[in-house]
Amino acid sequence: MNISASGTGPETPALSADALTVRFGGKTALSEISLSIPRGRVVSIIGPSGCGKTTLLRCFNRMNELLPGAVTTGTVCLNGVDLHGERIDPVEVRRRIGMVFQQATLFPKSVFDNVAFGPRASGYSGDLHVLAEEALTAAGLWSEVAEDLDAPAMELSAGQRQRLCIARTLALKPDILLMDEPTSALDPTATARIEATIHSLKSDHTIVIATHNRAQAARLSDLTGYLDRGELLEYGPTETLFTNPRKRRTEHYLTGRIS
Repeated sequence: MNISASGTGPETPALSADALTVRFGGKTALSEISLSIPRGRVVSIIGPSGCGKTTLLRCFNRMNELLPGAVTTGTVCLNGVDLHGERIDPVEVRRRIGMVFQQATLFPKSVFDNVAFGPRASGYSGDLHVLAEEALTAAGLWSEVAEDLDAPAMELSAGQRQRLCIARTLALKPDILLMDEPTSALDPTATARIEATIHSLKSDHTIVIATHNRAQAARLSDLTGYLDRGELLEYGPTETLFTNPRKRRTEHYLTGRIS
């Protein structure tokens, strides 16, 4: 079944969840999550450690089902299509909804081979060098690696490795880009470069970020959701949530009384 963005109306959310619940071995990790993510926006999911941010992101591209004991109920839709429908290929879901993890996990290969790996595996028939340049440029890395694409990826700095992971995901042309704490292990300079990259990607991608960094969410996001104990307590425009939260627990988290 086609789950691409073509043919959907402007009112159709890029990504949505309804009554989404996840349990691991009988323990509830997420409870009745419902939200709608408009196309071309940056959305941050914030909340205390262990509140379910990563689990929620992994619901969006069906990665939780790879974990033993995980049970998911409710619906997740991409471009209005139920991603758990009988005719939906989970591999295609994970290609259309790419994910960048907290720790940069690269292949022990060259910079070029890291970017080209996914397209090669999916049977891409175009010019891989052109594709690699496009992806590396979009990730803000091309000018730093263009002269030595054969260099080992593991020799890059931590910030460069994370941007290479972004480029590797972008090479598969995803509709949605999920980022799980993408700057938590980086210094301020590298963090600023990643944030600049996220800003530049917004025009062509819908981006969902799980972050513990409240200031980062305020800087980057159009919309923000506050998760607490597996429940989505608030979700809406970032400025409104940060300046006029409706729930006391949200206010306590934003003011540092809950960490």
